[in-house]
Formats: sequence, C-alpha cells, structure tokens
Amino acid sequence: MDPTAAASPESVATSISIIDLVRNGWYVTYPLIAMSVMITSIMIERLWIMRGLAGSIDGVTESACASLAAGDAAGAGATLQGAMTTSPAARVYAPLVSLLGRTSADDLLEYGERRRLDEVRRLKGSIWLLGTVAASAPFIGLLGTVIGIIKSFHQMAVMGTGGFAVVAAGISEALVATALGLLVAILALLFFNYFQVRIGNLDTQLRVGLGRFVEAGAAGSAVGER
Repeated sequence: MDPTAAASPESVATSISIIDLVRNGWYVTYPLIAMSVMITSIMIERLWIMRGLAGSIDGVTESACASLAAGDAAGAGATLQGAMTTSPAARVYAPLVSLLGRTSADDLLEYGERRRLDEVRRLKGSIWLLGTVAASAPFIGLLGTVIGIIKSFHQMAVMGTGGFAVVAAGISEALVATALGLLVAILALLFFNYFQVRIGNLDTQLRVGLGRFVEAGAAGSAVGER
C-alpha cells in the first residue's frame, strides 16, 4: 500500500510550509511580491535623490543672496552654475540672474514660481505609485482571502467531511495573502506620507528662498545704480 495514500489530513496540513502557501496563492502573492520590490526600489531611489537637499537649498540661497546684496550678480551666477547638478535651488535661481535689473520683481517671482513647480514635480517622481500600492494592496490580499476560503469550503465538499485539518491549508493560504497585502500596503503608505511631508518642506524652502533671492536681487540692483 502506498504510504502517501494513507497519510492523514493532519499530517498533510502540518507538512505545508509558508513557501508552499505562497506558491499555492501565486495569483495574489506573486503580484504582491512584485509590488514590494517595486516600492522598495522607488523608496531607495527617492531617498538617494533627496539626500542633503534641505542643506543644499539653504546653502545656495545664502550664498547667492549674499552676492546679490553686495551687487555681485556675476558672482551669484557663478555660484549657481556650479551647483546646478546638486541643488534644485540653483536650478530655480540661475535663469533669473540675467533678468535682474531688467524685469520687475513680480515678473521675476512669476518666472521663478514656474521653475519651482518644475523642480517639485521632479522631486515627486514616481511616489504616486506608493499611494497606488497602499490603496490597492489590501484589496488584493482580501481577494486572496476570499479565494482561499472558497477553496477550503470546496475541499470540504469534495471530501464529504469537515474539521480543521480539512480546511487548514485553504485558511492558511487566505491568511498569508491577507498578511502580505497588509504588510505591503503599510510599508507603501508610511513612505508615501514621509515623502509627501519631506517634499512639502523642500517646496516651502524653495518658495521662501525664491522670495529672498528676488529681494536680494532688487537690493543689489539698487546698490549698483548708486
């Protein structure tokens, strides 16, 4: 007699590992695993891009404003050109240097605001995907839960008997899908909110810095006219 045929439901249930449950629920667990890889890559990429930006914005703003207030527009332009690749503030201010003294402060602010919005859009990058995953992952996990329960009841109908051992595999598969969906959603939501707050703070720094830059430029132009 084949020993596997005589295996009890209890022994079959206890032989199932987490990996087996993940494989059995591939229609839900594999997409969730792919989502976890995607959001992890987005988080690492955004964290790398945003490293030290707050300090660079303050540093570039202070340096440029000091040069402009002293009437040294050329020095401010050189400073900004040197920081173009590392600071969003430099990319916002640099195009304005050539317009100082030839354009009104309101027009400079309007042009600078467009540049600032471009930089904020670049900072946001693909973080919208984090919000999408945070909203959809729990429902994908819930889908796995429902399917796992359906499979459990189907197994009971096929075997013609009930009991925990009969439905253990299906219930375990459902719970694994639920847990994985919640884990991915929580991780995505935490970092989505973190990046939203951090980008909002950087946006505020750029807005305040832009106002200071335009004021310093106006003051420097007045010094140059004396």
